[in-house]
Amino acid sequence: MKKLFAFVFSVILLASCHSVNYADPQPVFWPSVPSFPKQLQGSYPLMGAQDGLVVGKQTIRIKEDRTYTLGEDLILKRYQGYWIVSIMQEENKGWEVYAADKNKGIKKTTLRKDEMFKLNELLGREVVFYDADNEELPLEIKRREFKKILKAHFEGVEIK
Repeated sequence: MKKLFAFVFSVILLASCHSVNYADPQPVFWPSVPSFPKQLQGSYPLMGAQDGLVVGKQTIRIKEDRTYTLGEDLILKRYQGYWIVSIMQEENKGWEVYAADKNKGIKKTTLRKDEMFKLNELLGREVVFYDADNEELPLEIKRREFKKILKAHFEGVEIK
């Protein structure tokens, strides 16, 4: 499980795909986990540093650059057999959302800009909106809609 968790945050840092951001931590109205489980806490190798990722009871520190705190810019939830990790992205005031499953790997919603319409089709309503610079605004969706997106459009890497 520790390898899986470290891989989640490697994906966060190194992902080059266009990710879909959400207006709220997902799934909405689902309870947050108040602290990281003991089996996830510890130091993990990341980007050449033996302790590049440090998971504490309430925080995650990535290298010496960034620290995320549960309840502020980091939300952890357990949903549909996944650990759902929502991380606030300051640049667009949206949340990047990752789903970690010990058997299937790490997933997140990634779509090319010209494929964003697929979310509208999946949910049967207009959920993708754009700002004046033609950038997607964070999605405002319901929990049942997140469940559909999780099943249909979360993509990731298999962990062997």
